[in-house]
Amino acid sequence: MTQPPPLPSDGHWQRALLIVIALLVGLLTGLAAGVLAVLLHATIRDAAKWAGATFMAVTMLLLKIRELMR
Repeated sequence: MTQPPPLPSDGHWQRALLIVIALLVGLLTGLAAGVLAVLLHATIRDAAKWAGATFMAVTMLLLKIRELMR
């Protein structure tokens, strides 16, 4: 039975993983904000504005929290 190679100890993979998680959470919240805006009878343009702003805000918030936790 072969062993998987050990993960690098420099922590770059952890930072990359946290950035990917922040982007995915931002994407999901942006999608939820866009769907909610459409359900509340907003125009498609307004829904896209809300989704984009929510994506940017949540992603930047999570990246800032990650930076402060170092």
